[in-house]
Amino acid sequence: MTENKQKVLIIGLGAVGVVSAYIAQASGKADVTVVARSNYDLVKERGIDIKSELLGNHDGWRPDRICKTVEEAAATDVPYAYVLVVTKCLPDVLPTSTLLAPLFKLAVQPTYVLVQNGLGIEVELYSTILKELGKPPDIISVAMFIVANQLSPNAFQSGSYARYVYGVYRPNDFTTVQNTPHEQRLLDDLEAIISAGGGTAEPVPEIQRRKFSKNVVNVTLAALQLFVRQPLTTVFRPPPSEGESYAPYYHPATHNLLEEHTVPLIRQIGEELVLLARALGFPDSKDGILASAPDDLVQLARDTYTPPSSFHIASTLVDLLKGQPMEIEVIWGSVVRLAKERGVQMPRVEMVYAIVLILQNQIMATRAM
Repeated sequence: MTENKQKVLIIGLGAVGVVSAYIAQASGKADVTVVARSNYDLVKERGIDIKSELLGNHDGWRPDRICKTVEEAAATDVPYAYVLVVTKCLPDVLPTSTLLAPLFKLAVQPTYVLVQNGLGIEVELYSTILKELGKPPDIISVAMFIVANQLSPNAFQSGSYARYVYGVYRPNDFTTVQNTPHEQRLLDDLEAIISAGGGTAEPVPEIQRRKFSKNVVNVTLAALQLFVRQPLTTVFRPPPSEGESYAPYYHPATHNLLEEHTVPLIRQIGEELVLLARALGFPDSKDGILASAPDDLVQLARDTYTPPSSFHIASTLVDLLKGQPMEIEVIWGSVVRLAKERGVQMPRVEMVYAIVLILQNQIMATRAM
């Protein structure tokens, strides 16, 4: 490793993990190790094929070091500056602290960077490290904005942007908006790597409101997709005209009922989330949660799912259709628990959570057979 490079470990070699690893290495500021659990053998043999509007096309690209397990990655004499966890957060399946446990033995602890969906993703890791090591860890939480897909076990594609909105995790603190000098240094060093590698870095003084804002979309729009096992083009996209071909779309016979009952449900769930945002201290602003969020959600759904070219499908629905565990706890469960702690009534969100719990339970039951 070059003396002026920081050592970075990336756990999870899916689409976002590959983009993050490439950006870190391309920065020239990081020596990059990746943990590739399911696709290790193929990546080790052939490297990674990348097709990206942002990063260019690269066949057989390799990070500086490839490991099959976290245990293998933990066997190092040079401390990691950052450990990026780019996996689904599934506390009911594999707690993050269990995944990262081999790293707790390192004499110099890294800054853990959680590039994961949902809320409360940091809580279990923070409390475990505090209990086992006797001092609070440095954790950065990320709201990631990217369009990326895995084409095969070692082939990935991504769009024209990779935007990392991130900030330091502070336990049960949603209102501090001033970084300490230590926190600012952690954010600045990470910004230098992301920016130099071709990504967009947006460090913020309070990350939870940005995580909450992103989660609002999942809580509402992903829920309806799980219920019907279809994208929301079934609600918003009209039948194809002559010469067009696409599916799914709504049937005109009862479309008026969808507009009367289904579309308002999106708005009503959004209204519950705004109430919780206010209870958490998030302001009515672009840096918080706008009062217009319920109407903005409906418009976002129309813009996303009406066009003939629309292909967007919630990642949780992709998991459901594949029979894989979904991020239920961090998307819906965390919201329900925050609401109960603060006495906020959220009957619709609680109903959604109760139903998706059944889906998750049956996936876990099937996988256990």
